[in-house]
Amino acid sequence: MCSRITISLIEIMEDKKMKAKRFILAVLALVLALAMVGCNNNTTKEWYQCVNNDWTENFVDLDTGIKMCYMVMGPEDGEPMVLIHGATDSRLSWAQVAPIVAEAGYRVYVPELRGHGKTDKPQEEDEAYTVAEHCADIINFMDKVGITEPVNISGHSLGTFISQEIAITHPERVKSITLIATGAKVDDNEALTWCYYGDGTDYLGVHGYDEAGALPDDFIRDWTACTNEDKDFCEGIYLHSKQLPYHVWAHIFGGLLHQDNRERLSSVTCPVQIIWGTEDSIFLEADQNEIKEALTNAEKVDFVEIPGASHNTHWDSKETAQKVADLILGFAV
Repeated sequence: MCSRITISLIEIMEDKKMKAKRFILAVLALVLALAMVGCNNNTTKEWYQCVNNDWTENFVDLDTGIKMCYMVMGPEDGEPMVLIHGATDSRLSWAQVAPIVAEAGYRVYVPELRGHGKTDKPQEEDEAYTVAEHCADIINFMDKVGITEPVNISGHSLGTFISQEIAITHPERVKSITLIATGAKVDDNEALTWCYYGDGTDYLGVHGYDEAGALPDDFIRDWTACTNEDKDFCEGIYLHSKQLPYHVWAHIFGGLLHQDNRERLSSVTCPVQIIWGTEDSIFLEADQNEIKEALTNAEKVDFVEIPGASHNTHWDSKETAQKVADLILGFAV
């Protein structure tokens, strides 16, 4: 009788061990499955985990009072190149271009502008987010990381106006500028004015949601619309804009809307490359003609039109990312 009880107890214990093993294996399988699911299907990942570039994240304390996050990649002894993203973007904006440029031998720096990415997000009024303030940050950033010689700079959208500002106010710091999705002014830009002020009906503008303290998700989805083949990358673009504090959205556009460089661009003397996607819904063909006419004293002005490309030419697709990278490399002085 005792032996039978002992055998039964052993069987029960073995059964419990087997069930425990099965449970542990099931948990491990679930964890593995979740780890393998991309940002596109599982938003438990942070926006910056949606790309796997071989770049290094760094932080630097600027004299402007901003703690700036930046990414760097490429050989340490490579010639530096600075890539400046646009409004509500981050390092992800250059995630498909930077590796190509770095592979060509450049030391690529991708700073995240104030209010963006992991950089500080001051809560002051629009004055804290003007192009002049962004320019001061980038100049001091270059000082801090040891970029003391003239450098090739590429910018996208807001980043193009920062690049223009650097070329206008600090010409000694610039070898060339490449401007992707740009214009000479913003003050009467129809698309950006709509973004800021809304239409009074379906979308109220960034200040129309002060009480809610958040923009409608449909608007953010539309704003970050992405056709790139890498769906995790696309979701990362959306997630970054989604997590931006409401005050950043408001002040970024408030600080940009009155920018008008038409009378100032004549002081730009370095080579300028303009890259424009024919489907850009923000900066139109008329804007391209206007900026080309304003750059009267640039060493040269190369204008490249990319048929079918949108405002986000450099990440529309892997093909356009490659094309933009090739243009940047080919234009670098």
